[in-house]
Amino acid sequence: MVVPSHHGAHRLPHLLAQLAAQECDRPWEVVVVVDGIVDDTPALLAAWHDRLPLRIVTHQVARGVAAALTSGYAAARGYYLIRCDDDLDIPPGFIAGHLAAHAGRTDRVVLALTRDEFPDTPYAAAYGRPANARALAAAYAQAPEHRWIHLAACNSFHRSAWEASGGFDARFAYGEDSEFGYRLRRQGLDFVIDPALEVGHRGPATSAATRVPRAYVSGASRRLFAAVHPEARRPLGRPGDWRGRLWNAAVGVLASAMRRREGYRTLGSLADRALRHVSRRAGGRIVALLVEAAGRSGQRYGSLDLHTYRDQKDAEVAGELSGA
Repeated sequence: MVVPSHHGAHRLPHLLAQLAAQECDRPWEVVVVVDGIVDDTPALLAAWHDRLPLRIVTHQVARGVAAALTSGYAAARGYYLIRCDDDLDIPPGFIAGHLAAHAGRTDRVVLALTRDEFPDTPYAAAYGRPANARALAAAYAQAPEHRWIHLAACNSFHRSAWEASGGFDARFAYGEDSEFGYRLRRQGLDFVIDPALEVGHRGPATSAATRVPRAYVSGASRRLFAAVHPEARRPLGRPGDWRGRLWNAAVGVLASAMRRREGYRTLGSLADRALRHVSRRAGGRIVALLVEAAGRSGQRYGSLDLHTYRDQKDAEVAGELSGA
């Protein structure tokens, strides 16, 4: 199993304790990739060597999650490569469940979807939890040919699939997961989403100020994806009634009027203030409008150089550490 970790000293103890409780009768190991020496992660990991089949790969300077995963997969010795981000909440049967889902096959990608775990805030009640529930339902209902879109924080595949894939595309500082998933799909791999493997996610966006600009960056990654893979076909949304068309028009107007990520960060902060004073339903609609408009704007006007958005992740980590 490979765990990429950047600034993870506050996240890793929970995950390491759950790894120590794994119930698996087959040999396994965990490779933690420390992506940049920025906190006490090395000392923390050193204290777990006698409790886990643990190996550590260290990047002295942060290089990003794709580079961390690449280093981890190269160091891993197993036939099956399981990705598990450092902010996930896993059950005792996690590793055994992934291995069982592969059923000895080498042509399968197993996806474990993530259930966001939120603190009790107006944002979580109005938008965070309902949006995550909708996203999970849509993912479980996804047609097999489009499941690659959901390759993200937790998945597994055979080593031979990784070696044949060519690895991650360095242009994708964001959205590297789904782009990689698309190429795995083109290799002919079978994508399986197993509800029994669903895991908790302890690190979702906890405010509109974080979620809205993140949507802009996600939109920019989709723009780059379309440029790199013009042949790709993503699932289309269903045409709506007059309310859906009106909503779509409002999203389009805002996306055209606000074309920069910084503007969406400001709007997100304003929405957080509004959530304290409006109904839950109204607050959810406000945040949803901003998230959808930011995503569409990023897809239209975002930079194709996704590395220019690296500070987005830095801001999210800072907010996580501050409890914002």
